[in-house]
Amino acid sequence: MMRTRVNVVSGAIVSALMALANGSEAQPAVRLRGVVFDSVARAPLANASVRVFRADSASVGIDARTDATGTFEVSALRTGTWLLSFLHPRLDSLRLEPPVARVDVVEAGEIDVTLAVPSAVTLARALCGTARDDSTAVVVGDVRDAAARRPIVAATMRATWPEWVFAKKRMEREVVTRVARTDSAGQFVLCNVPQGSTVTALAYAGSDTTGVIELVVPVTEYTVADFVIDRGASLVSRDGVSAPWRRGEGMIRGRVVTAGGQPLGNVMARVLGSGTVVRTDSSGVFRISDAASGTQTVEVRAVGYDPIRQKVQLSPAIPTTVGFTLEKSRVLLDTVRVIASRKLPADVEAIERRWRRGLGTILDGRTVRERTSTNLTSALWSVPGVRLGMRSGYGNTVYFRGVGGECIPVIYLDGFRFVANGLSLDEIVAPDEVAAMEVYVRPMQRPAEFTDLADCGVLVVWTRYYLGNVPVFDPRRR
Repeated sequence: MMRTRVNVVSGAIVSALMALANGSEAQPAVRLRGVVFDSVARAPLANASVRVFRADSASVGIDARTDATGTFEVSALRTGTWLLSFLHPRLDSLRLEPPVARVDVVEAGEIDVTLAVPSAVTLARALCGTARDDSTAVVVGDVRDAAARRPIVAATMRATWPEWVFAKKRMEREVVTRVARTDSAGQFVLCNVPQGSTVTALAYAGSDTTGVIELVVPVTEYTVADFVIDRGASLVSRDGVSAPWRRGEGMIRGRVVTAGGQPLGNVMARVLGSGTVVRTDSSGVFRISDAASGTQTVEVRAVGYDPIRQKVQLSPAIPTTVGFTLEKSRVLLDTVRVIASRKLPADVEAIERRWRRGLGTILDGRTVRERTSTNLTSALWSVPGVRLGMRSGYGNTVYFRGVGGECIPVIYLDGFRFVANGLSLDEIVAPDEVAAMEVYVRPMQRPAEFTDLADCGVLVVWTRYYLGNVPVFDPRRR
């Protein structure tokens, strides 16, 4: 397996200059100006330590440091071949060796150079090859022992996530699992992980394992995740529960407050799969002293509040301090529709009339909110003929399956055609704003109101504000 440490050597930065015409032996002075750029974050790298040294003698060199714009300057370089490199914590966080550039100085003047952290695309292709899907990322990291902090060889990192597939003329939910093994340095490379998603992950070596964590994979093609395993934890059976739990010397101290900063008592706190379940005292403080060390997930929950989970690294016999702020649970109830000698809005009547015909699939606002809490389009997962694809940004791309294959539907928002301009529907409309969604997968299903020349179906979204906060009901169930 390919090592995750990548030596990055910049290309031809400076071409050799012409020799002096008179052939003199003078030693020209050259001013060197440069910039250090982080191509993964797409931003200049401030406060980087730059080293310029002779190619034939590394002890002869000049040091510089980048400013807030990533710029550095060396005032005088003599004739000869020089090498440039830089150090920055960012390289360590990305598991990269410092890049090296070469400069040949033969006459006086100015030289401009660029030192850069390779882009996420470059790193991902170097590690996983060019046959990757554009919507997938590579996860790199290492696995270490919690007590000795030494790398663990031949440990396994495993990630899982759900995917919906079309099989046997229906949508089915599958759990995808990918694994990677650590090399002699305790490092792993996991390819083909979906971008812009949250996957569950853990690392294990033999019977020793970390806790299960939620690993957020950003919308880049390269990300880093490290795992620490407690190799001294013991398994304890629990009465009436088939799965054992892990007990160790990991210690955690936490405090739970409300959104207003008030301490919250009687909140349940636990390390998932390990340690004792405790509750906060009147000052909102809890303590757990028998959890497995290493990479774990702490969860706090209380009645009336949204639960929170947080990834932590627990050390043996050394308390780890964390803080939690719980938000009140929001229960969204649809407006009760009471109609007494008052005509319904024309659009509501039209939606319900189309619903009665049964040509497509229509979801009311309550159904949409029951199916999703974040992305609006996630409510479409179980609709026949619909597939959601990942995009290089927030939200999903909606695909309809037709006779000739997949296509992207025309979208109408509150009766008007939605012009994306690079945005997704999920970036425009939140689930709690929706009164109804109409899905017509096949072109022949399209109602006359949404006739379009496109050879695909149509997706119609209605907001509660546009419909006067009048809820839409299934007329067939009255």
